[in-house]
Amino acid sequence: MTLTPGVLLDTSIAQLRTLAAFLAEEMGELREKAEPANLEARACKEILLTISVLIPKLQAARYVVAEDTPPIGKCMGCDGG
Repeated sequence: MTLTPGVLLDTSIAQLRTLAAFLAEEMGELREKAEPANLEARACKEILLTISVLIPKLQAARYVVAEDTPPIGKCMGCDGG
């Protein structure tokens, strides 16, 4: 199986969304716990904020990759396609 840039981006986006959902759930649980959990909640929040910025950038990159990919059956280097 060949790993294309588009597939890699789609997989990365899906995994980051899963991680973001997990972190959001963890933050909810940690808020209910004692003081040491506040540090963990803060770390989860920082990671979640970073992921929230990264996902749209990866989605934008995915559209760029899709535009640069030749249609199936077309060869960019061939005259006849």
